[in-house]
Amino acid sequence: MKLGLLLFAAGLAALIVQGALALLLPPPLCPDLGLLVVLAIGLYWQSLPGGFALATLLGYAADVLSGSLMGLHAFLRLLSFATAALAGRQLNLRGPLPLAVFAGALAFVYGAAVHLITSFFGAGGELSLAAAAELVVHAIVDMLVAPLVASAVARLCAWSGEEDAPQRGFRLRSEGLR
Repeated sequence: MKLGLLLFAAGLAALIVQGALALLLPPPLCPDLGLLVVLAIGLYWQSLPGGFALATLLGYAADVLSGSLMGLHAFLRLLSFATAALAGRQLNLRGPLPLAVFAGALAFVYGAAVHLITSFFGAGGELSLAAAAELVVHAIVDMLVAPLVASAVARLCAWSGEEDAPQRGFRLRSEGLR
């Protein structure tokens, strides 16, 4: 319970920081910190039902703060959590480079889905070349920030001391033959 509340608070704090950065940076250069927190929760938190609920709540918070279609970010964050949780169990995404590549790909697909769903329900068209270029720049920015956010979430999980927290790795000392 303590871990869930800490992660929810971290996700809300990430949305607030993202909103503040959006005032200073142009849209493609502002990282999607809320998405990156959900990705890190998918990688480091062991409880799937709790993670689904947390990702959905953080998505609804993003819906309220962004003014987009209600439920759009909640649904996409839920899918992002599921993708990260499944990929994290099948692939080694603990290193900075694989995590960055995965986060960049997820950010690109997420942004394209937001654009296409919004254009389907509103006045808009297909994904233009300029919009795709902005998505690529945004995905690169998210790639650069993802290892930092994931590290912060992993430290928060370990600090909480709950049984759902990820196990810390330990080093085995190997003595060579003399």
